[in-house]
Amino acid sequence: MAEPAKGKTHHAPHRELLVQMQINRSNATAGGSGANVPASALMSVLVTLHGEPVADLGASTGNQTSAINLPAGWTLRDGFNVRPGGCGVSVTEFLNQGGGLYDIRIVPFIDNPACTWLSGEYVYAIQLEFTRTIGGETIVLPGGTLGKLAIP
Repeated sequence: MAEPAKGKTHHAPHRELLVQMQINRSNATAGGSGANVPASALMSVLVTLHGEPVADLGASTGNQTSAINLPAGWTLRDGFNVRPGGCGVSVTEFLNQGGGLYDIRIVPFIDNPACTWLSGEYVYAIQLEFTRTIGGETIVLPGGTLGKLAIP
């Protein structure tokens, strides 16, 4: 039996965004609803590449009083653990704080007036995907993380 051919193993540099998130309940309480600051929670997201902050992943947008879309390359996933009687969320503000730090303000889904925060834990995912040219090569930089929000 012949030996398998020995090939070279190519180790491309690790090109993935490191995404970290903490969620602050802020003003959100059980029963809170609507596109307003008193019903909102705040996701703080830090994005780095090789230990350096990535500060150009979207401009600040939103006024905290209506639903907005996140900038291109950002995805918020929230429907995978909704409690019975609970709702998804709407984003009402995206802030680029500089230094790779971004804030995302969320409220219970505003297109359904019956949606309110329920007491308990909510888990959210942030997924990122951006294209960059590094060393003359066009690459895709993915990244993602989970965060937990607790409403008393």
